[in-house]
Amino acid sequence: MADIAAADEQAKPSVPGRLTLEAWSQGFMVGALIIMCGITFANMRREVLLHKLILIELILAIPNGFFIFFDPPVWGWYLSSTVVPLIMSWTLHNVIAWMKSKPFLGRRGNLIYIGSVLLVQPYWILEIYANFAYFNSHDSHLFIRTRPFEAAFRDPWWIFTIINLFWNIKFRYELGFIEIVQVSPRFGILLLCMSLSVISIVVDILSVTPVVPIGVINPFWKFAFVFKCFTDSIILDDFKAALDKLSRHRMSQILPFSILGDAVSERGFVRGSQRERKRPRKHGGNLDAKSITEMDMISSGQAGTSIELSDVSGLCPLSPALVHHIEHKPPGGN
Repeated sequence: MADIAAADEQAKPSVPGRLTLEAWSQGFMVGALIIMCGITFANMRREVLLHKLILIELILAIPNGFFIFFDPPVWGWYLSSTVVPLIMSWTLHNVIAWMKSKPFLGRRGNLIYIGSVLLVQPYWILEIYANFAYFNSHDSHLFIRTRPFEAAFRDPWWIFTIINLFWNIKFRYELGFIEIVQVSPRFGILLLCMSLSVISIVVDILSVTPVVPIGVINPFWKFAFVFKCFTDSIILDDFKAALDKLSRHRMSQILPFSILGDAVSERGFVRGSQRERKRPRKHGGNLDAKSITEMDMISSGQAGTSIELSDVSGLCPLSPALVHHIEHKPPGGN
């Protein structure tokens, strides 16, 4: 019975239910990756290496989503050959996760993170051989033994990245998760995709063990991979830059005029007159017992000055803020 089950796993799915499930999951993965490629290409900055790596990660994984269309022996050859760029995409995802988490890690943490990613590459060489031998030869069952360990050599860095991000959100930035969703729905979707990817990883591990004996070909690793890629394309920059923008937005709600001054001086989002002059002006009459001297900002040729702020990153849905100068006149004045 075990030999029959192994032979069924090695051959192209013939049971209508399994064939439909695999075809649907491949279509889901390819469609999602193509959409993410378009979104990434439209929003990427071509001089930023991180953005280029995200686009390459998505492109490398697409070919593996078409092997269901072929019949043996092309089916096995195509499946195994496209596993090579797929594994490269998985490894590149860990590199991207490291680059996004790099500002939160010290020198030692960065070395351990990227060094451990490099140390597991011999396993992937073995996995490529085992995959090719399994689906193109009926004599090798090495892939059945190596497949359950696949997640252990692919996902620990991603799990660490998620935990590290949640920890920094909670303790370093002191941001609540509900507050993040309210301020930036995009960041809320990022956290949701991270959670769904972890759930899919757990189900994938169970599906290649006797706990949930679905088999080595199952859709759950595709779900996990798509959700991981979503986290890369939703926010292209590193996590610290995104959280800094959220933190500044929160502070702008607490101290709007203080942040307003900083934003104007740092970003230069000043609309209106480029040349302004100051002049002293005295108020008289019944306004006060003493003359009050004010410094009025008078725009050349305009009655007031307006300052408009916007969030160029699109991370925080800020409405434009206008600050108007109002000139006070003494009672009875013209």
